[in-house]
Amino acid sequence: MSRHLQLAPMQAMTDIVFMNTYHRIFGGFTEMMAPYINATSVSPIKIQNLQKYYSELNKGVTLIPQLLSNDAVGFLHFANLLYDLGFDKVNWNLGCPFPFVTKKQRGSGLLPFPDKINEILEEVIPKLKPKLSIKVRLGLNNEDEILPLIDIFNSYPVHELIIHPRTALQKYEGEADQIAFAKIFPKLNMPVIYNGDIIRKEQVFEMEKLYPETKGYMIGRGAFINPFITNQINGREFSEEEKISKYKEMYFTLHNHYLSRTKNEAGFLSRMKEMWWYFAQSFEKGDSYLFALRTINQIDVFEDTVKRIFDNGKLIY
Repeated sequence: MSRHLQLAPMQAMTDIVFMNTYHRIFGGFTEMMAPYINATSVSPIKIQNLQKYYSELNKGVTLIPQLLSNDAVGFLHFANLLYDLGFDKVNWNLGCPFPFVTKKQRGSGLLPFPDKINEILEEVIPKLKPKLSIKVRLGLNNEDEILPLIDIFNSYPVHELIIHPRTALQKYEGEADQIAFAKIFPKLNMPVIYNGDIIRKEQVFEMEKLYPETKGYMIGRGAFINPFITNQINGREFSEEEKISKYKEMYFTLHNHYLSRTKNEAGFLSRMKEMWWYFAQSFEKGDSYLFALRTINQIDVFEDTVKRIFDNGKLIY
């Protein structure tokens, strides 16, 4: 049985290179969602820029562009342009929790304003060419902020609703709120995708028992912490040797790509150390590996240390 799995958008992490690399080595994602585009009426994007960016995507990857917007005119401009480029579904980001976004009433910052969300949908839906997916959190400051949005979402032809059951205030701390999800899920009349903390296949199997009507699952950090997750969910297991080989291939494909495109060693190392905050969680003794990598300021030493981790480390998943 092949499940409907979506790769979550992670700004500066799940770029075209990551999507291509993961798809080639592991596969298993039904769709991959691109990190958001700021969709405002004051900064219309040139079609050539989108064509160039998305043309680098592997043909086998099904991509969902994501728009960050509180502007109906800007949203329509970008969404319909993307449809003309061949994307039949776009996602509206109502989930980004970071203050530099929320303070502008974008992402989760728009959730306390249901009338504004309704006004945008009322203007957008009659003119929108692609199908509309919406990614949402429970609220900006508290979990009840989503409640008045349920009837609003139900009154429009929303193709799917992706729910991350945390508030923006929580960011990614604590546990995803299963009680809140259980309260919301039965009230929605569109397909629902669950997002939040999926790292092990057993979590999906348990969700399927509790909510068999769920359309699918969105995985973000789990694709870095346990890159075998899509295969495991869909019933394919690898030997320990295969896991290390595939993981190492994925990592060094990313490493070598980013290294070949930078002249700033410090910036490159900063990027890779950020990625290792997730990768280290794949290994026993991962905290010590992460500590060691964070103290390194030379690329060759960093590479040698990573190679030793893959040669000697023991995977958790």
